[in-house]
Amino acid sequence: MESAGIELLPKTPPSGRSRIIEFWGKTIGIPLIIVLQLLSLGMFAFRAKLETDLRNLYPSIEDKEEVVAQSLEFEEVFLDTQQRLNLIAKSKLELCYSCATKKLEALAPSEVTLTQIRISGTAVEISAKTPKGISFAAFIANILEEDAIKEALLTSGNLNKDGEFLFALNLTLDKTKLQK
Repeated sequence: MESAGIELLPKTPPSGRSRIIEFWGKTIGIPLIIVLQLLSLGMFAFRAKLETDLRNLYPSIEDKEEVVAQSLEFEEVFLDTQQRLNLIAKSKLELCYSCATKKLEALAPSEVTLTQIRISGTAVEISAKTPKGISFAAFIANILEEDAIKEALLTSGNLNKDGEFLFALNLTLDKTKLQK
């Protein structure tokens, strides 16, 4: 027969290293293991959610790719129109050549024939001829009265063998007054 021993003295508490390990295990180790397990479960759940979201968005992405492909032609037309509008805006900043030509033709009397008009920036070089000196004087008077012309300079003038007066003028135009 065996006898059961009863110990009346309590167990001796651990001391030294074993006590420190037991203390850290109970106070930090168990909560740390629980937190790490919860964190890994949370990451797994987050990954699963992201995967389901990706599966749900994939058909939507395919539909949007089709819409983008269909709108490619519109985009090309839009960009072309935008470039044209930029060109128009840029040309408004420069001198209006057709306006300048029309203004000079309107200033010239019927006897004055404009043979050459050269425009660069706001400077205009004109070569012309007239059979009568009175027409030349009327043309110069019209030029001096015009607000769109800032400066006028007679660069040359001579008579040809037919008795026509050939002359050249350099004019400086005001582009703001010219477009009015």
